[in-house]
Amino acid sequence: MRKCLVRTWSVGRQLVAVLSFVAVALGGPGLTSAAAGEAKEEPLLRQIPQVQGTLKDADPFFRDTDLNVRLRTYYRGVQTTTPGKSQEAWAAGGWLEYKSGWWMDTLQLGGTLFGTAPIYAPENRDGTGLLKPGQEGFAVPGIAYAALRYHEYATVTGFRQYVDTPYVNRQDNRMVPRTNEGVTVGGTLGVVEYFGGYLWTQKPRDSDVFKSFAELAGVSGKDRGTMVANAKVRPLAGLTVTLHDSFTPDVFNTFYADADYGWELTPDLTLRVGGQYTDQRSVGQDLTTSSAFKEWATNVGGGRVLLNYKEATLKGAFSWTGPGNTIQSPFGGYPGYISQLFNDFNRANETAWLAGLAYDFKTVGLPGFTANFEFSSGTNAIDPVTRAPAPNEREYDLTLSYKVLEGALRGLSFDAKGAVLDYTNSGRTGLQLRLIMNYEFNLL
Repeated sequence: MRKCLVRTWSVGRQLVAVLSFVAVALGGPGLTSAAAGEAKEEPLLRQIPQVQGTLKDADPFFRDTDLNVRLRTYYRGVQTTTPGKSQEAWAAGGWLEYKSGWWMDTLQLGGTLFGTAPIYAPENRDGTGLLKPGQEGFAVPGIAYAALRYHEYATVTGFRQYVDTPYVNRQDNRMVPRTNEGVTVGGTLGVVEYFGGYLWTQKPRDSDVFKSFAELAGVSGKDRGTMVANAKVRPLAGLTVTLHDSFTPDVFNTFYADADYGWELTPDLTLRVGGQYTDQRSVGQDLTTSSAFKEWATNVGGGRVLLNYKEATLKGAFSWTGPGNTIQSPFGGYPGYISQLFNDFNRANETAWLAGLAYDFKTVGLPGFTANFEFSSGTNAIDPVTRAPAPNEREYDLTLSYKVLEGALRGLSFDAKGAVLDYTNSGRTGLQLRLIMNYEFNLL
């Protein structure tokens, strides 16, 4: 374990040096005739007089076209809780995104090409999710859609697209995000923001292949899509209520609800409280094998408190999970309040709590720098298949972030994330380090 940690930090230091060099090199797209250090909002190609003249009188379909670039490099090193097993890779890539303007304020086309490639990827340390299994790179047109809209009331989108709901989402925490194939409709009606549709396949974060939702849920050889419905209601200032349901035939159904409300107690002091609940159960042919029961049902509920004083935020959260099964989230990131770098603290029968502190350093002369520390603890969990007691767990997570807020390198950000996972009554410990650089800029 000690050797793995030393190796992880050694490669991490090398990565920081390389990222610093790359950051300087990437300053090119942001540099204009303006003085260095001044933010320039105009996209690179629109600064060319000929392009400006061509687009000025063009149809909005062409005039309002967006062509955006996101570059990403990512190192992830993990010493798992299984003795002698580690994961490690350093990858580089990103995506090129195209969105047309709205033709007759009705039709839009869009597409995004994603890619990732290995820089350092030992074959015997696979599994980071930054690359395909086998530590291989890939490229995929993950977004390709046509959309029709009627004002803000309804937008119908077909084929490859993002979905951003509590249990079906892009989960953009590796090199490339999840995307989906399907037909959806969304819009705003008064205080209600709604979204729904049918998705037949999804592309995972570490693959260039779109797979059925049944396969993603661990049921091989079955072709099942997912129906999703989501609504956000804002009945009064500071209050947001979210309702969600996703249904995968013969696999499981997930219903989710949460409410979040914030008060400004003083100009410097804000209190925000939230509560959430998930009901999840197998349906139809009950094809999953994640529980000892063919027909299973489980749930998880929790609460959260955020107390913000000037630039500091104190956090507290708790959750409890039903004994029927561990909460399943194979179609995106888990939306629970206690979702950490290693674990989501939603194992069958688990009771968990979290305490944390975050700070924004802008008032001490370091704009763009933030730090976040969280401690989480989970007890009383059981294995959902064998029903045997599972180890109690404690996790310590620290995130340091820096984002360039202005100047020629605006759009550049760095994140360093570290975690320690301790299975307290088993003697097993996991270590994790993530180093990430993103650079976003608009070409058109």
